[in-house]
Amino acid sequence: MQKSRKRITDKERLSKNLGKWADITALCLELRKSYLKTKYGITDDGELTKRVFSEIVRNKERRWISDKF
Repeated sequence: MQKSRKRITDKERLSKNLGKWADITALCLELRKSYLKTKYGITDDGELTKRVFSEIVRNKERRWISDKF
């Protein structure tokens, strides 16, 4: 016997994927903050978040400049 599977529409699949993307992004953010907390001893969550986003911007700017030349 073959199991029947419900066909997922593009809208449903997109919604599920977006939900997973948000979860994965949050997990990566927490992982990086945990690393920075361990490495530098920072306990302020806001400061950790600020550092992570600063790293992201710095890396994107570096890549953008290197791609230009």
